[in-house]
Amino acid sequence: MDARVRVAHAEQPKAQVIGFIPRFDQREQQHTKAAVGALGETVQKRWTSESVDPFRRVFYPENRPFNSPLRSLLAVADGPLNPKKVPVKDPAKMAAHIKEVAKFFGAHLVGVCELQPHHVYSHRGLRIDARKGRWGEPIEIAHKYAISIAHEMNYERLRYSPSFIDGAEVGFGYLVSATIATSLACYIRELGHPAMAHFHVSERVLHVPIAVAAGLGELGRNNCLIVKDIGPRLRLATVTTDLPLAVDHPIDLGVQALCSECNKCAALCPSQCLAKGEKQVERGYAHWVADNDKCITYWNANRDRWNDCARCITVCPLNKPNRWWHRFAMSLITKGRLARKLLLKIDEMFWDKRFHLHGGKGWLMYDRTTSAKKFPEGQIHPNA
Repeated sequence: MDARVRVAHAEQPKAQVIGFIPRFDQREQQHTKAAVGALGETVQKRWTSESVDPFRRVFYPENRPFNSPLRSLLAVADGPLNPKKVPVKDPAKMAAHIKEVAKFFGAHLVGVCELQPHHVYSHRGLRIDARKGRWGEPIEIAHKYAISIAHEMNYERLRYSPSFIDGAEVGFGYLVSATIATSLACYIRELGHPAMAHFHVSERVLHVPIAVAAGLGELGRNNCLIVKDIGPRLRLATVTTDLPLAVDHPIDLGVQALCSECNKCAALCPSQCLAKGEKQVERGYAHWVADNDKCITYWNANRDRWNDCARCITVCPLNKPNRWWHRFAMSLITKGRLARKLLLKIDEMFWDKRFHLHGGKGWLMYDRTTSAKKFPEGQIHPNA
């Protein structure tokens, strides 16, 4: 089904399709550009050096990949099929079943869409691809469907951004979403149908466009997926498959309208990489275009205190605990501009940045100012 037809199901689709959307080369992804020196030698050295934080080393396979659980999941991202193939008479029932299975494995939200060519990277460009000799290889996926999986991240830990606390939460989110995706792919293959999991160190697809097409949420000004109950506070993974499934459609939560009137993420971004003005047309669709090079450069700015940044998630007015009053507020966004203005004013009055950016008691051995310079040998460790 054509992407423009699917988008028409939403009154204000999260990203307006203008024309043909070309496939994106993974070698142009911001993390890759930092790693290969495309953003300069200083950024490259910082990005490729071993982190001073043990959590970072656990969640991202680097010098000792067998100390990272994500490394072990690579072995089950794809695999053999049960020769006894389960017939599918009702794709709608099967889709409902698969969603329940995904939630059993730990998913917060699940949706299904048809896999489009622009959902798939054109060429391999992860650092693991360079190590495995696959750098620049064309990517082709013949699967018909994509299952989008969202995992909710912890509200309190993200409020410390940027620090090692929110960095650990994001890394844990990658691990959990990868575990859910690989478990679901294995389950589908045991039904006798091909399925491949795509996650942080083994991804050939673009998760956010798939999540939007699958009806999980909308793309916000911060270039994050925003869903109705937890805002942008989530990590995504994807399973591609040929298992016959009924598809979902894009939804209108009012996010596009709210983001058009709200600049909070852009105003409070430490790197000032987010667009404060109107949408622009880029690669065939209209959205708020961010300066990703500037974003990743800030991630590298102080490796003694942080490895990344989630400030645009943290300060978003839609990033709230999943409580009845937040769900009620979300329901008002589509009621008109006056309701949106009122909600933004309330957010400014009662949920200003001092509430979003936590500087309190900290977590485990960390607080928001934890620096490796205060530890022997420049390595963070428990004082035990």
